[in-house]
Amino acid sequence: MSQTEKLLKEISDKLDLLMRLVAADIVKLASVEQDKIEMLSSSGFRPVEIARFLNKTPDNINVQLNLIRKKRASKTMITKKAQDPKDNPEGNAKNITSLSRKGG
Repeated sequence: MSQTEKLLKEISDKLDLLMRLVAADIVKLASVEQDKIEMLSSSGFRPVEIARFLNKTPDNINVQLNLIRKKRASKTMITKKAQDPKDNPEGNAKNITSLSRKGG
């Protein structure tokens, strides 16, 4: 192994350690596994990396990410529907807030 390859391997190992430290710090903020996955994903970690950090399979992480996206899309639809004057004649924030609280 050349000197350059050794240095690249050392840099790669150090970057991997830094990534794990960042991931550990992010994961401390959440107690629910899906929240951890969402935080790591939104921080730029790929499903394979998230799986490694959380001791899960990449397939499991992909399924969880799909569920998170569906849940987010559902909430977006409810909010948009509440803001649509046709569906919300009063058009006030009170109705939007009440829909959001129902966990929609």
